[in-house]
Amino acid sequence: MKLEPECVGCIFNQILHAFQLIQPEISHNIIISAQKKLMAFLLNFDENINAAPLLGRVAYGLVSEMLSDKDPYRALKQESNKLALGLYKKTKEIIDKAEDPLFEAIIVAALGNTIDFASQHQMDLISDIKNFTVDNLVINDYPSFKNSLERAKHILIIGDNSGEIVFDKLLISTLRNFYPDLEIIYSVRSAPIINDATIEDAKFINLTELVQVIESNAAPGVDLTSCTVEFKEVFFRKEGIILSKGQGNFESLYGIEIPDKDVFYLLKAKCNLMERIFNVKIGDLIFKKKTQGF
Repeated sequence: MKLEPECVGCIFNQILHAFQLIQPEISHNIIISAQKKLMAFLLNFDENINAAPLLGRVAYGLVSEMLSDKDPYRALKQESNKLALGLYKKTKEIIDKAEDPLFEAIIVAALGNTIDFASQHQMDLISDIKNFTVDNLVINDYPSFKNSLERAKHILIIGDNSGEIVFDKLLISTLRNFYPDLEIIYSVRSAPIINDATIEDAKFINLTELVQVIESNAAPGVDLTSCTVEFKEVFFRKEGIILSKGQGNFESLYGIEIPDKDVFYLLKAKCNLMERIFNVKIGDLIFKKKTQGF
């Protein structure tokens, strides 16, 4: 996605929010210093390139630099994974008992992206699942997804956040049950960036024992210019599906042509830009097949 007007103010607010979340007592001068460095970067930034992953990497790199910590979200990620694992058994029971377990697993994977494990009660996710109706999925391309699965030889799931990765594990297990011959590959970031899942998170929840896990890049999205060779090989492999989780991955893939692949976006709309692009409201859940222009 190229730089959009809504993104400029948002990226500065993300820096502020990051410092407030990680180190609330930090000096305001440090926050402003980071924001000024981001301003200097933007002055010479080419708005016609794929801005989403690059700006995120720069912004959160500044947060890490100011805190002298390569992984400032470490504690939050660990807490998210532990709390999500505590919901694993109950959530699996709900999926297994559902009329359509695969659809239920997709909804669980989407709702997992909406929970702030640092502040919400553990039972919130279970309540959200039980109260979910198909109308809550305002864009629903599940029938197209099932059609694609019938033809596909492999699927690449591009992961998003820690904690959420636990519910992706449930989706992978359900896919395995319904499509035992389907090769499933899951990708994580190649280095810490915000609270995105890395290989350490995948190992912590034993995802690496269930499925092949590969690393993509050290950005909050998909930056094909810096992705690993292994990731690009799977990404461009024919006769497969890509399931892109979360808004950051969507922003980085939006408008990019990906030939010979069916691509699906599974995300929650979290900002005004998503409202404009999808014609939805903030908070809406989206499961959309990539089409021309998307």
